[in-house]
Amino acid sequence: MILYIIGLSTLVIVLCVAIYVIYSNIHKSRVKKLNEYNVLFDKDTIVDELINQLTEKNQTQENEEETAKGKEEILATFVQLHRSGSFCAHLSEQEIIFFVKKKLNMESNKNG
Repeated sequence: MILYIIGLSTLVIVLCVAIYVIYSNIHKSRVKKLNEYNVLFDKDTIVDELINQLTEKNQTQENEEETAKGKEEILATFVQLHRSGSFCAHLSEQEIIFFVKKKLNMESNKNG
């Protein structure tokens, strides 16, 4: 009977430790992703500077098709940066596309 209680207690302790380790790893991963998201949504970040520079470069374009093409080029630039691993490597490509499109829409609302 004593061995049964010791074995059960050991099993419960191992289970609790495993749950704690899993929770701490998930929490660390979420914090890293949250920091990446904050970088994308903060004002005056490198993302804003890059988008501003690229939109100023395309500012001379008056045609809507050329403006849309310019936005696609900006998006492609960020996707290439992400694929090379130099920009928000922890995020997925879909998340990068979402955030850059959101920034581009915010930028066009400021300019237009």
